[in-house]
Amino acid sequence: MWLSSKPVSRTSTAVAYRRFVPAGILAVGLALALAMGSGVLAQSVEARHWRGTTATIRQPEQVVAGTQAEWRALWGRVGLPAPDMFEQGRMNAVGIFLGRRGGEGYAVNVLSTSRRRDRIVIVFEERMPPEIMLAQRTAPRPVASGPSLGGAGTTLGPAGPGSAGFAASGSGGAASLPPAPSRPIGQPTSPWAIILIHRADLPITVEQRLFR
Repeated sequence: MWLSSKPVSRTSTAVAYRRFVPAGILAVGLALALAMGSGVLAQSVEARHWRGTTATIRQPEQVVAGTQAEWRALWGRVGLPAPDMFEQGRMNAVGIFLGRRGGEGYAVNVLSTSRRRDRIVIVFEERMPPEIMLAQRTAPRPVASGPSLGGAGTTLGPAGPGSAGFAASGSGGAASLPPAPSRPIGQPTSPWAIILIHRADLPITVEQRLFR
């Protein structure tokens, strides 16, 4: 057997390496673009929120305010004076009202306020009495018959003079849940939350995350 003493050329290896690196960068860039397009990447938006259980509103609704008058009217729905911190043209506000509930233990829990591409997305959930939440957790997952509030959500805005927006109430699909455990009914409540967003240049989408 003959062994060649000719040195091995490294040219082909270098060419292959040069071809591989741009392909890897392209793959990473493509994955990043897909993530941004699907709304996976979100940028937190500065916001402040308040919540309570005694709104005068008895029906579920979501309202956006973009003027001083709408800001004051938003707080009028909960029977409180509006905090003197709204800057018209630089801020927006959103009111989330769950409507009348038969007892205590219900609340609006704001999970996040962030920018996704060309809009601001507010994600919230309804907190319930512990025994009702437990019953929902153990119930079979319902099959939605329509669009889910946890998906595209309800778009409100952008806000402008006289542009208070109202979202349709209720969820997309009807869920069949087991009877809730008996408990003292207590006083009826009407949970609410008001979110003050420190920008006014993008439309607002409100998403409700269903409890799991």
